[in-house]
Amino acid sequence: MTILSLWWWAITAVGVVCILGVTSRYGDIARAQNNADAIALAYVSRDLASAKKLADALHINIAQITTDGPVVTVIIRSGSLTATALASP
Repeated sequence: MTILSLWWWAITAVGVVCILGVTSRYGDIARAQNNADAIALAYVSRDLASAKKLADALHINIAQITTDGPVVTVIIRSGSLTATALASP
């Protein structure tokens, strides 16, 4: 192997690791948003107790739930992420 091919492999390996890290982070963000949506829907379709049960099952914390007329806003914390969801009946 030449030094140029070694550099090529090193740069490729670093690029793959970076892409995997970014992909993993975006997966975490999407999961947090899905969880916030699910909790907002549980609150709207059932009640606060159901939303809290779902949050416990998903191992996330409900930071805030507010209502403005028929619209419910839910803010959750999942690890280092915060996600917001709106729902209405």
